[in-house]
Amino acid sequence: MFDSIRSRHRFFTILIMMVFVIPTFIATGVYSYNQFRGTDTSVAVIGSEKISQQDFDVAFRMRLEQMAQTLGANFDARAFDTPQARAATLDSLLSERTLDYAARKEHVTVSVAKLQEVIASVPAFQQAGRFDYNTYKMLLTARGQSEGEFEGELRGSLAQQTLAQAVTTSAFIPNSVAARLWQLQHEKRQIREAAFRPEAFYDKVQIGEDAIRAEYEKDKARYMSPETVKVEYLVLRAQDLIGQVSVSPEQIQAYYDGNMKRWGEAERRRASHILVTAGPGGSALDKVQARKLAESVLAKVRAHPGDFTALAKQYSKDPGSAEKGGDLGWFGRGMMVKPFEYAAFSLKSGETSGLVESDFGFHIIRLTGIEASHTKSLGEVKAQIEGELAEQAAQKRFSEIAEQFSNVVYEQSDGLKAAADKFKLTLHEADGVTRRGAPQGEAGATFTPPLLAAIFAPDSLEKRRNTKAIDVGVNTLASARVLDYHAAAPIPLEVVKEGIKSALQRAAAQDMASKAGESRLAELRKSPDERGFDAPRWIGRDDPQQLPAAALNTIMGLPSSSLPAFVGVVGGDGAYRVVQVMASRAADPLPAGGGDAPLQQWARQVSSADEFGYVHALRERYGARVSRTDLASPAPEDKSE
Repeated sequence: MFDSIRSRHRFFTILIMMVFVIPTFIATGVYSYNQFRGTDTSVAVIGSEKISQQDFDVAFRMRLEQMAQTLGANFDARAFDTPQARAATLDSLLSERTLDYAARKEHVTVSVAKLQEVIASVPAFQQAGRFDYNTYKMLLTARGQSEGEFEGELRGSLAQQTLAQAVTTSAFIPNSVAARLWQLQHEKRQIREAAFRPEAFYDKVQIGEDAIRAEYEKDKARYMSPETVKVEYLVLRAQDLIGQVSVSPEQIQAYYDGNMKRWGEAERRRASHILVTAGPGGSALDKVQARKLAESVLAKVRAHPGDFTALAKQYSKDPGSAEKGGDLGWFGRGMMVKPFEYAAFSLKSGETSGLVESDFGFHIIRLTGIEASHTKSLGEVKAQIEGELAEQAAQKRFSEIAEQFSNVVYEQSDGLKAAADKFKLTLHEADGVTRRGAPQGEAGATFTPPLLAAIFAPDSLEKRRNTKAIDVGVNTLASARVLDYHAAAPIPLEVVKEGIKSALQRAAAQDMASKAGESRLAELRKSPDERGFDAPRWIGRDDPQQLPAAALNTIMGLPSSSLPAFVGVVGGDGAYRVVQVMASRAADPLPAGGGDAPLQQWARQVSSADEFGYVHALRERYGARVSRTDLASPAPEDKSE
């Protein structure tokens, strides 16, 4: 509970991502693509403007990079590099560019004051809680952006938000609609199932040699080993260049002296508290009783100060600190709700407050430590400064040698050793690389779709020349050369025979299970009985209990007046289930005050739907369309059962 007292940190983190980190990804990504921009083949158009293949490649790579950062070691680029993912990326990019186009056409402007307000609110640009121009400039420089570039991108993003806000902020849920949505979400059905599983029919399935061969011949393209290559490759990363640069003591001292505001540490305090709350699950039923209880606990604390820890464990309703005797750790100004902060910063070390009321309840606060504001010494921040300066120098060196690297791998295209020697890089090899990616491991992250496309280009496969230097990540270039090539080839029947047999056996068993289930369903509709059913249970849209969406919709869609009833549904495991829907139970009425969270959720959904509709209306108005048929979003599949 008390974790929520620490205010606005998550919001600021998201804001940093929106207005600072993501634009730098765009800037660094576009840098390398612009070096090699040739014939501009557009993939989509908005009015008279085009989205180029390079623009799309940058957007798709960013999507993969963001997924890689989220999933870490579990990320496999090949699993996400699908036609559907590429179509979705282009659709999203087209909507974003349409909003930008419309904002310019409709003369949506962002004032200088608004721009300054947003930039000043980003914690990454602040020192001691205030905007610091030197920090702002340093961070932009470290990421290769000028102030004009960053502010232009931010201004465009804010203009897009302004354009869409008129629609998204008008979302409204009438009370009658909210009550109906609540009922639909929380109503229940009592069911019991009789499952007909494919496994029960395996012994009845006989798959002959002729059937296996016929399946193999029918879909021979499915049983092909992919074409693969063995390659050597080089990766030039700004991060790897840190070892090639040096930072002098004089540079460290100068940086320290020129950024004294950065090293200031504001006063911090440490406190423990006992939180007494009112309401369901709280310390008392209502606020009056909670205050009385808090006053009695405070009296015990004052009578026996040494019992504070034990009393916190006994009475505090803050799950984050109660088990630790109420200890909240160290915090500074702005990290706690105001009433708590005022009290904590007015106490002397070892003092205990009176009752402090906040939105969370009644607090009894004991101050356990004070760390005065101070300026860190050079010794304390030396390693940090050295690391920052080394990173800046490495990024600068990367910018200086990126073009040289590109020229060397292009001009000496018969191998990568010369480039490896010149730039002191390690020459790597990877075998088993396909058009979908490299085997798992470090190489997998390097072989992005643009690099794979270059590797499998005719010039690379036939003439065994180096690929051009390809942007494969933030401040990262790579080039590869094919050493060996294996064409796609049919996999012998004997190798895939057991897999084909197993698939045919399961398909036949599923068919038998479905027919047996359908037969049983017909019998039950004529003459109900209880044979084969499991125990009754209650399910609902808010508690599907692993039922597939289609099955849940079928069950919940039955009118209450028609119950009891029997339906047949197919699960994700291939089993056919005969379900008896026995009874229905309406949801409790929408709580007078407790329904705020779902109302807000539904309003957000309506807002999202409104924005979606608005953007697509803009796309129609300005003629936004995908011009590459292979990248168009596929028609939605019919998944009804």
